[in-house]
Amino acid sequence: MIDLNADFADAPTSFALGGLVLIGQIAGIGLFMTTVSLTHTSRALSSLGRLSLAQVAIIGIIYLSVALQLHDDEAATFVGIFYTFLLMLAALSLSVLWTVPPDDIETCMNVASIIFCLFGISALAVLGLPEGRNVGGIQPNLFAAPLLAGFILSQFHAGKIGIFVRIMCFSMAALVSSRYALIGCISAFVVHDLTFNSLRPWKVAAAIVGLLSCVFLWPQITSILALDDPSRDLSSGFTGRDEYWSAALATITEHPFGIGFKRATAFESGHNGYLKTLVEFGIVGGGLIILFVGCVIAAAGAAAAGSTGNDRQQRRFASARLGGLVALAFGAFFQPQLFSLGDAFGVSFLLLLFKPETKPASGRAAA
Repeated sequence: MIDLNADFADAPTSFALGGLVLIGQIAGIGLFMTTVSLTHTSRALSSLGRLSLAQVAIIGIIYLSVALQLHDDEAATFVGIFYTFLLMLAALSLSVLWTVPPDDIETCMNVASIIFCLFGISALAVLGLPEGRNVGGIQPNLFAAPLLAGFILSQFHAGKIGIFVRIMCFSMAALVSSRYALIGCISAFVVHDLTFNSLRPWKVAAAIVGLLSCVFLWPQITSILALDDPSRDLSSGFTGRDEYWSAALATITEHPFGIGFKRATAFESGHNGYLKTLVEFGIVGGGLIILFVGCVIAAAGAAAAGSTGNDRQQRRFASARLGGLVALAFGAFFQPQLFSLGDAFGVSFLLLLFKPETKPASGRAAA
């Protein structure tokens, strides 16, 4: 992405269309899945057996959606089938990360958050400060996606490094005025804090002060969110993408059973993860996927609320995962896809979504 010659400013989806980018995405996910298969075969099998019914149902729908690829030319059909199976295998492979020792999980999340943060710092250092919200040739929402992922993953780690990463990621997202990333960071932080730490009087007072500050600082907030931009003010609609949404709804009407994963064009997908899911998997399949995603988030909420008896690290994991799922589920309204294989947003969502159920403490110790 940090390329002086590339131009991803006009359409974020163009980032996924470049030949070198595509090769890099496939190579990266291929190396990861190969490593998991060769070194953690038993863990892969055990994680598969510990997925919830909702998670298994999502995998099942993705598998059955291969039949939706059987249209148009053979090359497009082959690519669609390849991507569908790759998505299913990637989700199962990512679930294996949750089976390693908790300290290793924390280290993994911490290092990943630092890398995402360094991406933003490096992009600004190489390409310069934003001009018209674009960092060089990088569209602002595309630039902010790794920063949102870095913010979310940093909450799995306690300490000053995590605090620094969160401050930097939020500040850089504000620098390009990415509204969904800013709201996502705030929601992830609030959900994590409310479920991890008990509600105390000073927090209520801080919330009231924060709301009052928003009233007095509204001109500055308007500037940060670029609401003074004629193309982004509140009158442009909730997302400013009403035309794209209309095109997606027209595609759903024309193809109610879906057209297959990765077969929708940027305009047909509506630049909205949920609409694209309906376009790709159909009203029934896509609707069930969205329903089951909601079930997984609800289960994560119950796990975070009921984790008071666990050790502090496990409670932090549960709260951070819930906060991340809430933030990414909100962000999917503004991202081109709900599921993806090669970007920080999509992979982070798959990682948090397909966490297997935790074994009892005695079983973990024995393992």
